[in-house]
Amino acid sequence: MNTRIFGLSVSALVALAVALAAGWFLLGALGAGTVAVLVLALYYAIPAASFNFLFGSLGVFSLAQAVFVAVGAYTDVYLYNVYGVSPWLSLLIAPVFAGIIALPIALASVRAGTGAVLTALITLIISEAIPPILIAIKPLGGAIGLYVKTKANPSFWDMQFGSGVSFARMFLVLNVLIIVFMMWWNRSRFGFFVRAIRDSPDASAAVGIPTARMRILTFVIAAALAAPAGVVFAQYSLETTADLFLGGTALFEVIVIALVGGAARAWGSVVGAVVIVYVANAMSNAANGAPGIGPLTFAAVFVVIAVAMPRGLSGTWALLADRRRRAAGGTLASPPAPAAEPEARPVDDHAHRATEHDVASG
Repeated sequence: MNTRIFGLSVSALVALAVALAAGWFLLGALGAGTVAVLVLALYYAIPAASFNFLFGSLGVFSLAQAVFVAVGAYTDVYLYNVYGVSPWLSLLIAPVFAGIIALPIALASVRAGTGAVLTALITLIISEAIPPILIAIKPLGGAIGLYVKTKANPSFWDMQFGSGVSFARMFLVLNVLIIVFMMWWNRSRFGFFVRAIRDSPDASAAVGIPTARMRILTFVIAAALAAPAGVVFAQYSLETTADLFLGGTALFEVIVIALVGGAARAWGSVVGAVVIVYVANAMSNAANGAPGIGPLTFAAVFVVIAVAMPRGLSGTWALLADRRRRAAGGTLASPPAPAAEPEARPVDDHAHRATEHDVASG
């Protein structure tokens, strides 16, 4: 019997727990350079997972996920510098602010209709409009941004660690929590509702599914998932600027990682991020840090994956797993052939005439 907890199989939860424990200890054994690469990869994986959550649920492209990461970063640094709010508490506050900011964007998207192109255009406009707005707000540091106030002897609650291992582990935990949530969502009635809306909006509305509310809810949740990444990365870099979180390549890199990882599996963004960031770092080192190598590598890997595996890494894995299941099941056994009917024995003509004669004479 396949035991489930909150709709999730125990085997899947155990596998995630084992992966979390293995990753936790592995990060402590790696060198500082490798850890720095993994910090960046696991950071990018979170907004990419947010993108895939929205795309997998509703089939729409949101080009504003980097904005919600920036909301998390600015929320954290501002509350910490001005009011002394612990970054650990900002991990809970930032998703609320991101959801509030996402609400009017979601309403505009719903009013524009179900087209993926219109949603992409709306979110692209938002992502391009936010940086100058942030620069114009003086309490948020203007063009310079905000720098985290450091302490000589920071406590655990200040989230100022001397090693990148602690931040890598935090990003790892956040990614695992997001994977668990996405797995639960896919098996919940909410997941069934949004997939029905994605596949047939009119039919979904006809059977009573609140299509507008579900689309808005999904958009707000996607924004909330992205915000904690900004909180942790702001503490890691000790600064937050519009260029750091909303620069020319930030949005591009998030989308590429999301598409390379694929939306077929909840872990797709993590695998895609590790692969692309590691390859980009290796190519940059080989080119002695020449400018532009990183974005060029992102683009090259994306083109290769798009040609070789159009469904992304997780989508290709899902396709191969489905083929293995079909092959293991074998072909259906053909039904047994019906029993042959007994052959009719030839009638003895002489006996038949004798019987007729006896009947006639009787």
